Amino acid sequence: MNGTCICRFRWPRLYAVIEGVRYEVEPAEADSPTSALFRAWCAGCGAEYTYPFRLVTMQSRAA
Repeated sequence: MNGTCICRFRWPRLYAVIEGVRYEVEPAEADSPTSALFRAWCAGCGAEYTYPFRLVTMQSRAA
């Protein structure tokens, strides 16, 4: 799939695969080094997320 999330709630969870490891990512206001180098995908339907994103950290989860 490409570009359009068909999940009931759009973009419910996102991930990126970096060197064979799957990482949880989240939307960001601007490109990050991660989003400049890698692609993100919807964990629900597999659509490519074509907007800026960043890796989820423990700090961003708690906020």
